[in-house]
Amino acid sequence: MVALFKDRSPATILWLFLLSVVVHSHFILIPPQVMGLEDDGIISMVLNRYVANLNPLLLTLLYHTVVIIQALRLNYLFTDNRMFSKVNFLTAMVYIILTGVFDEWSYLTPALIANIMIIWFFAKTVHLYNSPNPLTLIFNIGLIIGATILLYHPAALLVLVAFFALIIVRPLLVNEWLVLLMGVASPFYFLFSYLYLTDRFSQVTRFLPHLELNLPDLLPTISFFVTIAVLAIILFIGIFYFQKENRRMLIQVRKNWIVLQLMLFVMLPIPFISKNAGMDTFLLLIVPLSPFMAKGFFAPKKETLPNVMFWTLIALVLFNNWDAIIRSIIKY
Repeated sequence: MVALFKDRSPATILWLFLLSVVVHSHFILIPPQVMGLEDDGIISMVLNRYVANLNPLLLTLLYHTVVIIQALRLNYLFTDNRMFSKVNFLTAMVYIILTGVFDEWSYLTPALIANIMIIWFFAKTVHLYNSPNPLTLIFNIGLIIGATILLYHPAALLVLVAFFALIIVRPLLVNEWLVLLMGVASPFYFLFSYLYLTDRFSQVTRFLPHLELNLPDLLPTISFFVTIAVLAIILFIGIFYFQKENRRMLIQVRKNWIVLQLMLFVMLPIPFISKNAGMDTFLLLIVPLSPFMAKGFFAPKKETLPNVMFWTLIALVLFNNWDAIIRSIIKY
């Protein structure tokens, strides 16, 4: 089955759509829920006011559209920058599967929408190594980060990711760090100026990140721990094959993978330092997770291991989502 997504044919996009339908087959009974806290960014305000009351069919179509576009954008990003030795759609495949691994990841949430910005951010960082106009690019990266934080406050740690990316990819230049900070601050400057000029500056705290120690509300069931274990194993397999290929990669490609690896580890604490963050906030991690896990599907010469991993993930996805629906029906 995995071989279908190693094909570079445009027909593979149809397989990705069918995969999304299978992964989220529980939408037949319960359409995706819209969840957002009013104090975690502008995306939540938009979702609660303009999306939550849409027709269930439209919500389902909207969810599939957002996920597939994100998956393809991330996949093409890796293809265009030769992050894999051959063209494939495995990153998109893994991304779509991960959106259904936990019940909360199948909701229309600010974290899901914010992944559009995170993918855009990484698409800019891959050009840092040989950019002919680095200051403009760095300022634009800062703008994207600032806008992303306004849209979804828990994404604030992207600032650290950007600084680490500059350290890895660029020589240490203070002026580039200052330009990055100016880019991050610019969206806040214009928003705060607007609030001040319209006599609404008292609302400024609504648009600032609320960072504090937080324990996400998790339900530690057996299936939860099994799912985490399977994801960790596939991730380690992907990192193992990445390390094997590391020496044969071009310097630019290797640095891009290192930035992605740092993104994963820097963003891992986000749900634990963001006010009222829940399981859905972990969805931000699937952007750096998907390519590394895709390495585990791409690198093995025999198809046995990739197929075992694929069907194990599909089984976990179907069990977790349908089990949540059955439990809710029984409880009701």
